[in-house]
Amino acid sequence: MLRKSIVLFAVAIFTAALFALDPGQTELEHNGWFRYTNQSSDFKITDPSVSRFSLERGYLRFSYQWAPPFFTKMTVDIFSSDKYPEGATVRLKEAYADIAMPVVRDFNLTAGLQKHYFGLIYSWDYTHPEKSLADDQGICASADYGLTINGYLPSGLGELQLGVYNGEGYKYAGKYVNLSPELLGNVRLTPFPGIALGVSMFTNAADQIHYKNDKKGRITQSGSTFFMNADTTNKNRFALAPMFKLAFGPVSLLGEYINYNYTRFFSYYKINFDSAGAVIDSTLNEKTKKYSFSGLDLVPTVTLAKRTLEIFGRFSMWDRKEEHDNEMQLNKDKSFVRYGAGFNYHFMRREKGKPGLEFQFAWTRTQPKNTELKPTDVLLAQVRFEWSTIINKPEL
Repeated sequence: MLRKSIVLFAVAIFTAALFALDPGQTELEHNGWFRYTNQSSDFKITDPSVSRFSLERGYLRFSYQWAPPFFTKMTVDIFSSDKYPEGATVRLKEAYADIAMPVVRDFNLTAGLQKHYFGLIYSWDYTHPEKSLADDQGICASADYGLTINGYLPSGLGELQLGVYNGEGYKYAGKYVNLSPELLGNVRLTPFPGIALGVSMFTNAADQIHYKNDKKGRITQSGSTFFMNADTTNKNRFALAPMFKLAFGPVSLLGEYINYNYTRFFSYYKINFDSAGAVIDSTLNEKTKKYSFSGLDLVPTVTLAKRTLEIFGRFSMWDRKEEHDNEMQLNKDKSFVRYGAGFNYHFMRREKGKPGLEFQFAWTRTQPKNTELKPTDVLLAQVRFEWSTIINKPEL
């Protein structure tokens, strides 16, 4: 059991860098998550604020091995959930090419829409059906457009990723992409069997999110050409995430700490009126405000019954601090402690221990640090079904 756990963990964290197919082979994969969600305040599940069925994930993946050094992959997400404004739709999640580097052994260059190698996001295998903490809190997206170098360190010591991304994630493109690229580094070390340690960081000089609040900041002055058009930019963005995983026999513990900071710049035009209330002109106003976020995420798991059953817990905490009167103060309404538990029952697994057909159940309670606010309870019941097949090149 110990050896199997270690091997499976190594497979999970190194999947991104593998060229698993033979030249000419195509792999077709489908991931589907059919979920029921019940959300209520203070565990009033018979009077929920959310009660819905949805298809949270409908990935179709297409991978093709052109030749030993060339690999391409595309993933589309076909989903149906009223959690998203577009409801049922299709999104492009991955579209990239891997090219083996000619000089550096076991390293490859990846170009396109690809995984975002920050914290636990790219290695999060959804043993717990909810997102990793950084993804859940919007620190960064799970995928982005960019160019990365990925590879193994010598003697099986671990892996390394270095990348440059747009910084907006996979949902934005074209005119919504800022002019300041994001730089990212990630390293994972496996000094001993069953122990993985790592750290990742990204920095982004500025994003440009005025497109997100353009309508909120616009105030039309009845028939006048003057208007207030708020513009907001987050600058000096920096995030750091140390992580670890311990896996001994049927027991494992996954954890990470996140620290994220930026300064928000506001600029807007204030409308000036005369004594009769008529518009005279406008004045440009500029302000700044600092934000600091920190969080901890722990996921203990026990695997039983020949890996058919997984029982997991989860503990998370999140602090959001904002600058007021030159002091960083905790925003208790948006800071929280979250905990819960659940289980996964695997009807069937695929090769290398990947999920095949399983039932997942999870309960989480989120308690804001403002104790006057009631906690939120979420119950998830999900059927997760995943399969893949390899199509060989036809013989002529």
